[in-house]
Amino acid sequence: MTHLAVMLSVAIVAAPPRCLEPSPARGQSAAVLVDRGPLVHTGQVFPAGPAFAPTPPAEQVTQAFSRLGDVLLDADARLSEAVKINVYVRHPSVMPLVEKELSRRFPGDHRPAVSYVQTALPDEAVVVAVDAVAPAAASDQATVKRARLPASDRPAPAAVLPSGSVSYISGQAEKGDGTLADATKQTMASLFRTLEFLGSAPADVVHMKAFLTPMSDSATAVKEMAAAFGEAVCPPVSLVEWVSSTPIEIELVVAARRPEGDVPPLEYLTPPGMTASPVYARVVRIHASRSLYVSGLYGATDAPHSAAEVRDLFATLTRVLQQGGSDLKHLAKATYYVSDPEPSRLLNTLRPEYYDPLRPPAASKAQVIGTGQPSRSITLDMIAVPREE
Repeated sequence: MTHLAVMLSVAIVAAPPRCLEPSPARGQSAAVLVDRGPLVHTGQVFPAGPAFAPTPPAEQVTQAFSRLGDVLLDADARLSEAVKINVYVRHPSVMPLVEKELSRRFPGDHRPAVSYVQTALPDEAVVVAVDAVAPAAASDQATVKRARLPASDRPAPAAVLPSGSVSYISGQAEKGDGTLADATKQTMASLFRTLEFLGSAPADVVHMKAFLTPMSDSATAVKEMAAAFGEAVCPPVSLVEWVSSTPIEIELVVAARRPEGDVPPLEYLTPPGMTASPVYARVVRIHASRSLYVSGLYGATDAPHSAAEVRDLFATLTRVLQQGGSDLKHLAKATYYVSDPEPSRLLNTLRPEYYDPLRPPAASKAQVIGTGQPSRSITLDMIAVPREE
């Protein structure tokens, strides 16, 4: 009996995603509401590596999205139906190229939620990477299915989150002996203890995102992340370089069991040995039948690096949530990127004004070199569920 055997074992036909505030020029929506059928989560996808000469940025962007489409297709999903795309750019000048590519690839009514962050990438010649979440073909698969690369110990390019419940585990960080290798090893051990608390197993992990430093040593971290899974295929991985004295922090997306009987749409959980926070949950488990993926949001105020910018950000978030039938009491997972200590401090100060202290989202906050927009020092994206769930 698997950890997910209590899930429905019949194929579910999901309704088409609903796109909110689509922008043809940017090729994205403010948010996308999707039924919780099977969802493919990809790892970070890069353009084809330069052979003898550097590849122009625009060509790299096209290559990255073409390869992302191939990864999704191999997992019985389509790029044209993606509900969330995360974009990692080496320089802000790449962002308009990505928007142009998105506009070209999503010319119709469906446009994904999209988030950006500026970060170093493992290959210094590469200027862009992408990952995605997209509906998979209807299936009675009740357990996580990871793609396997032939004769490779690299992370899976994609994994399918089956229909049913899902846990979002906030970023955890253990310093270990101070090296990136041991910090990664100890952090994975901590995460596996959290899985045990949840009644889940390493086989249930769908995706891992690591915030680490330095990116030049990322192969060391990925090797340790993969080693934690032994002979099993390592789940898909995405990487962001952060500005921190802590070598690495890792967050997880995990397929979950639905408890018997009536359950709320969201559970907010604190594993043993950890303390609860009024502004973020250690784990949020979704039992709702729909999820709302919100794009990376930016403030529109003329006063960057200010409380006004953070408040403007939450005003936009509140409006988008309302359009999706949700609110600030139905948040599941937040990602915050800050490029300056001041907005980070302001975010810490102001979040209690917006979040229910008993229902804050799982979250990771990373100081990075840029948010993708040079004039903005903070961005956030969110996963939520509708109120009526």
